Amino acid sequence: MLDVTTISCVAVAFAAGFTAAWMLLGIRIRSACLRPEGARGATTPVRSLDEARRRELESLSREHVLARRIVEERLGRFERMFASFPDPILVLDRHGEVVDANPAARSLAGLESEADPIDAVHPRSLEVMIGDRATVRDLLEHVRAVVAGGADAVRTAEFELESHGSDTEEARTRAFEAMVRTLDDHGRTILVMHDTTRERDSSRLKSEFVAKASHELRTPLSSIHASLEMLADGDLQDQAQRTEFLEIAMEETGRLAKLVNDMLDISGIEAGVARPHMAQVDLAEIATDVVEGLRAAADRRSVDLRLHVQPGLLVEGDAEMLSAVVGNLVGNGLKYVPEGERVTVTVDAEDLTRSVVVTVTDTGLGIPPEDLDRVFDKFYRIKRYERNARGTGLGLNLCRNIVEQVHHGRIGVDSRLGEGARFWFSVPASHPASMAA
Repeated sequence: MLDVTTISCVAVAFAAGFTAAWMLLGIRIRSACLRPEGARGATTPVRSLDEARRRELESLSREHVLARRIVEERLGRFERMFASFPDPILVLDRHGEVVDANPAARSLAGLESEADPIDAVHPRSLEVMIGDRATVRDLLEHVRAVVAGGADAVRTAEFELESHGSDTEEARTRAFEAMVRTLDDHGRTILVMHDTTRERDSSRLKSEFVAKASHELRTPLSSIHASLEMLADGDLQDQAQRTEFLEIAMEETGRLAKLVNDMLDISGIEAGVARPHMAQVDLAEIATDVVEGLRAAADRRSVDLRLHVQPGLLVEGDAEMLSAVVGNLVGNGLKYVPEGERVTVTVDAEDLTRSVVVTVTDTGLGIPPEDLDRVFDKFYRIKRYERNARGTGLGLNLCRNIVEQVHHGRIGVDSRLGEGARFWFSVPASHPASMAA
């Protein structure tokens, strides 16, 4: 949207060019009329300008048209850039009123209709555009400081705005970094609001990851250190006690190694540096191998481990990674169900999505509703079940990364507290045509 000053500049440039051409034409006509007679007594008619002067007028007219087109093209390019910029941009007059706004700023204010003009004739208050009175007060102070500081003055500010959301979006807090600087000599300023919500959330997640990783690493290291210290001091004279403490150290070392390996695997997948070995694999065979490998653990806990597979369902995937996913899901089922319960592994085809679905269903304790949306987060463990079994809190997050990032599939969980849980994941089938056979 072009403001009044820009339109005025274009109009003045057009009028100046037209006036110059008209004055030059008048001078040339008067010169032709006043020229003395030639040697042969002939006179030059007013309307028969010589060819050189006609070419000069045509050249001047072409230059004027070209200059006007250049101005129009530059203004159009500026308008397209202004409209396409993803961050909200506001132009304020000397009174702090908004006289221009790009679509991102209009969307932030909820003024996306063309029936809501924003220009010098229809200015809007900054509070209408931003909505938070305290933030507006701080920004106006920066605006006044920039105007007083002159052409090179620049001020920055950080603030947060509450987004009320819509029918399809949840309400959330958005973070912004604003830059205010002068626009011209008429006291107008430009306010650019860069959305830093993603950077803020990323920084917070990194801090949480470091804190949780440090905590998870400290626990096994403390156990290992205490066990080795007891052995080194010679406090344990009994062979059975020494063996017990060595087993504790070995167990914690294994847990520590698994934690580090899971962290490295997740980081590699998220960073895009993991190198999966993709080939056609049979998910039924993978599930069968995993279940048979865990059957002894199920028998020790008196858990009924069942397997129902449809053979010949091929997918394009990394066999080792898919085996890790199935192993994590089945292993969790065995760890968190009481003795005498049942864990069922199913591999079947889903014709609607042309994919192969692996389901691990248990008849155990179930997952509380408030934990369902977070069970795939890094280091997240359900508090009420922390004493039931030990873990790193990274297994399900690794499963999600392998399924979604590496194999472009889907993973999820359905559960009701006290009624067990159903974990599932799906991977696109290699030969959809054979699924109906």
